[in-house]
Amino acid sequence: MRAVKLLQIPFSHNCIKVRVALAIKKLPYDIENIRPMDRSEVIRVSGQGLVPVLVDGEKAVADSTAILLYLDERYPEPPLRPKDAAARNLCLVLEDWADRAFMEASRRIAYHNITGTPGLVSRLFFPNETGLAVRLKERIAINRVRKRFRFSPERYPKDAAEVRRAAELATERLGGRPWLMDQGPTVADISLATMSAPLAADLRLREEPAVAALLAWGAKLVPEDVVALYRR
Repeated sequence: MRAVKLLQIPFSHNCIKVRVALAIKKLPYDIENIRPMDRSEVIRVSGQGLVPVLVDGEKAVADSTAILLYLDERYPEPPLRPKDAAARNLCLVLEDWADRAFMEASRRIAYHNITGTPGLVSRLFFPNETGLAVRLKERIAINRVRKRFRFSPERYPKDAAEVRRAAELATERLGGRPWLMDQGPTVADISLATMSAPLAADLRLREEPAVAALLAWGAKLVPEDVVALYRR
């Protein structure tokens, strides 16, 4: 089997989402890490600037959910969606809910925490660089991500309240079961685990019962070394 290629930013939770799916399906894949400040290769390959992008032969697929659905069609074993139509639809609804409930808010919360600790942005954005120039590049990167994702001390309380509530709903849905659906793991589980993983960056939130339970549950899918990228 030929390897597919994943264009990614290693710490992006959308890219982690695809890596988890590839691991579940035991698909061989190559990685091309994209510098967060330079998306020229992504645009060349896919015609747009967002990661992840999966390249399978002549086909390039952008957007993490679209990639998961493509993988499940192209490489159906093991399946990431139930075969029963009603269960399949519910699974897709839960996947969409997990993305909407956590993706943007958890990313803002993570950046709110990470940018407050000198050196952490450099570790993520410029892992192989040292010296005084990195400090300047870090300031530029912080300004860019703040402008792009619109996180701020004023917005933080609302985001924190939203993810607390979402974590409570998610853990209630799980109810101690291993997966969101009777079959598992599915695209819904992958989305919930990876979209909530950046909450590990927040010292206070990750100690709250529902968030802590959700992060512990997600550890079945998201490797510890990945979660460690967010921790401070």
